Amino acid sequence: MANIMIIEPHALLRLGLVQLLADLGPDVTLQSQDYPLVSAQPQTQWATDLVLLSLYNPDEIARQVAAVEAAFKPVSIIAMGEEKVMPAQLAALSGRLAGYLCISCAPEMLLAAVRLVLAGGKCFPPISAPPIASQATTPAAVSNTLPASAATTDDLMRPYTPPRWPPVAETSPPPKAPPKKEMAEHEMLGLTPRQYEVLVLLARGYPMKTVGRCLNISVATAKAHTETLYQRLDVHNRNAAVYAAVSRGAKLGWACMGGDADPGSVNCNR
Repeated sequence: MANIMIIEPHALLRLGLVQLLADLGPDVTLQSQDYPLVSAQPQTQWATDLVLLSLYNPDEIARQVAAVEAAFKPVSIIAMGEEKVMPAQLAALSGRLAGYLCISCAPEMLLAAVRLVLAGGKCFPPISAPPIASQATTPAAVSNTLPASAATTDDLMRPYTPPRWPPVAETSPPPKAPPKKEMAEHEMLGLTPRQYEVLVLLARGYPMKTVGRCLNISVATAKAHTETLYQRLDVHNRNAAVYAAVSRGAKLGWACMGGDADPGSVNCNR
């Protein structure tokens, strides 16, 4: 049994998060509150495993996190904000903070992140690379950036080349590039088609015996495929594998992520 508290100031968003997280199953208890109720009094009567904290003021991030920790004493906190890159104030915090998500992320990514954190993992976005320092503007640097024709006085003596008539654009339009073929999800994730099929079934919560039966392979072979896809995704468990795949844009057969379900998805009934 897991207890999740949702802290969101907007009532409609709060209701939407509750309805979305209801897909986690009957073993998860959900509650939601607004910010004024957080600082009212400590909530010691309800053991909180996870708090989803919506950050409404970037200047008071540390105070918001401290207030939630004091009120609910959660095991873990997932912060949500409008920025796709985690704010620097959050990066400086430690302790119960277990992840950060952009509020505009896909619903499947949110569900995968919650499952991952409840299983003891973390879901922080990649740290953006620091900007490259601009080079000093020196005469040598300026001359290196200029074209060769502009760096010498020979530019004044260039021979005249009359323009072509009629212009090429009027005689024949440039050929259109062929449309790019959409990359299959298993190629995008660096997996074989069989490993991708195993990952799709793992994302649906199927045990290893059911995975083997759906794909008509032995349990030992299903476990071998599972261990290999874990290595390729650089994870250690199924929740982390699903989160890694979804964060890279994979649908894993879920049609609600936009468009139709992946044609290579696996259909299997327990």
